Amino acid sequence: MSLAVHFILGFITSFLGTLTPSMLNMTTTKISLNKSKSDAVKFAVGVSIVVLFQAYVAIIFTKFLRSNPDFMQLLQEIGIVIFAVLSFYFYRQSQKEKVPTDSMTEKTGNSFEVGLLLSSLNMFSIPFYCGVTAALDVAGWLSFSQQNILGFVIGSALGTFVLLYMYAHYAKLIQLKSKGLAKNLNLILSILTGVLAFITLINIVRM
Repeated sequence: MSLAVHFILGFITSFLGTLTPSMLNMTTTKISLNKSKSDAVKFAVGVSIVVLFQAYVAIIFTKFLRSNPDFMQLLQEIGIVIFAVLSFYFYRQSQKEKVPTDSMTEKTGNSFEVGLLLSSLNMFSIPFYCGVTAALDVAGWLSFSQQNILGFVIGSALGTFVLLYMYAHYAKLIQLKSKGLAKNLNLILSILTGVLAFITLINIVRM
């Protein structure tokens, strides 16, 4: 698999993982509305820098498990659990009537530093990337050469930045449409993560 393919995989993975309204992208929207678009972009840069490290840690962890045959089955089972939990979580979120945009406390201080902090506190990120890289590995789409790892990681960071930039740019529209947007996107992501869990399960059964 080429460097470009790994970059694209990282970009798409991160973009979809950040797509649904959550603490990070709703904070981007809030900063864009209450401060400025440039402050929101600084926040997005801070978030994306942390994603570089989170994605790298996750893929190195997956590589370690892959190089130890005794852990291979465990790796796949972890992937199933993570995707199943994410699928359930996104489904529950799609059933909620309210998106915490209006009630969110406005973040103060340097937007870049706030982005670094909130992204570091995002406990879902590393397990998410572990599950994704495990599924991609099982599907034979992931190569663990250093070059390809860097391509995937940089693509992940850029995918997050582009998505957050879109939230900053379309902040007013998102504020108006946030309720329906949250419900539809969460339902789509629930289906996607459910499908990934099923594919991973099928791969285990075939082994």
